[in-house]
Amino acid sequence: MSVFCCCVQASDNEDETVPFSKSVQVPKQVKVLDKGKKLAIKIVNVKEFDDKFVEIAELYNNQVENYTTLKKCLSQLNEVNDSDNLTSCIEKIEEKYSNYNIQIQMKGYNFNLLVEPNEDIPEKLQQSQELMKELSRATKVLIGSQTKLGGMVFSLSQKKEEMTEKIKELNPGYLDQIRLVENLEENMKNIDKAKQLSTEYEEEASEVLRNIAHIAGVAI
Repeated sequence: MSVFCCCVQASDNEDETVPFSKSVQVPKQVKVLDKGKKLAIKIVNVKEFDDKFVEIAELYNNQVENYTTLKKCLSQLNEVNDSDNLTSCIEKIEEKYSNYNIQIQMKGYNFNLLVEPNEDIPEKLQQSQELMKELSRATKVLIGSQTKLGGMVFSLSQKKEEMTEKIKELNPGYLDQIRLVENLEENMKNIDKAKQLSTEYEEEASEVLRNIAHIAGVAI
């Protein structure tokens, strides 16, 4: 779910057209998006552009949620199985539960931990199965959505000058223009950062997938 920050209100005075002296304007400090944090956007008061920013934020924030899930699953798998990484985790599961037929099944970007027989499965082995399912879902989302997000950000970046002019056209008050264009600048910087971070999430998810494929003996 996106975080939508409406930090700007329309001016009460529609005739507000006299600019402040440039010498007293203080450059706005833009808070840069951090890895693993949700993307908060600000209104630019042009519906078609605001809708695009919301769409990007929703897609990115869904990635953040799945990235958090990916990290949580990897950490908990290691904790449950007293392991250091995914490969040693599976090795320890196979060793500890040798009376079960343990297999990693992989189909496309989907993978899971198969256990036979599937009755009376020990609690920690069941927990490992559930964590693998969650890890698979998160990995698939992160890999599948990165290209879409990158394309959306690139497309919007090409329209920056057009957006600036449209904001000024639909918001004639000078102070409104200053604030809304600042919001645009902040949004553009943060969606560019979101695009970069999205690539990092995808790279980590791809590394998980490569490890799973290696363990399963599957070529990808």
